Amino acid sequence: MSQCSHCLTNVSFMAVLNTINPFKLKCSKCKAPVRIDKVSGSIAVAIILAIMVPVMYLLKDTESYFLQVLLPVALTAEFAYFALIKYGVVKIK
Repeated sequence: MSQCSHCLTNVSFMAVLNTINPFKLKCSKCKAPVRIDKVSGSIAVAIILAIMVPVMYLLKDTESYFLQVLLPVALTAEFAYFALIKYGVVKIK
């Protein structure tokens, strides 16, 4: 389990969801910056994008694209990134 280096709180899904930059999270408890290792983080983001972009492209002509495709795929990608952080595949500095 990955934790904040300041308060030792586990990284939460909301901390991952609330950031624009996947390499800089904020602890949900103490708001201290939580830095992601650039190598493991880059590999994870590249793999997630390699899966996400073709799925979104193949389903681009779907009616109500945002609700039926974009939103579920983006949330699934966020959850996958969180799971990789939680289980230590993506390292925290």
